Amino acid sequence: MTTRDASGRSVDEAQDALHEAMRRSDTDALRNVLFEGLAFELPDGSVTDREADLNAHSTGAVRFEQILELHRSTREHAGRARVDSLVDARLIDDGHRVEGKMSYLRYWSIIDGRWQVIAGSVQPVP
Repeated sequence: MTTRDASGRSVDEAQDALHEAMRRSDTDALRNVLFEGLAFELPDGSVTDREADLNAHSTGAVRFEQILELHRSTREHAGRARVDSLVDARLIDDGHRVEGKMSYLRYWSIIDGRWQVIAGSVQPVP
């Protein structure tokens, strides 16, 4: 059974909203779906937080040109979820063009009545 947050949104709908916010660098929408205590592991092994991610989007240091989801696996129960997704991404990251398939793992939880990403990671797929 699909768990919905207070607005009636499923975790898959929240994931779709996250991808759209990333495409648009919409920091208000990102702030709504990223938990204040977010810990997210980047491909180089470093861990970033919500404020750093929001800052990267607001300054243009990170700019997604494309996020095309190729596959998604969602496991969800009682207001918590794990979403694995394979995306074909094209972005500018700190002045460098990055293109290719990326594997995203996100852990979601309903906090303050809405689905929020609490932790995750991204890795390039060879």
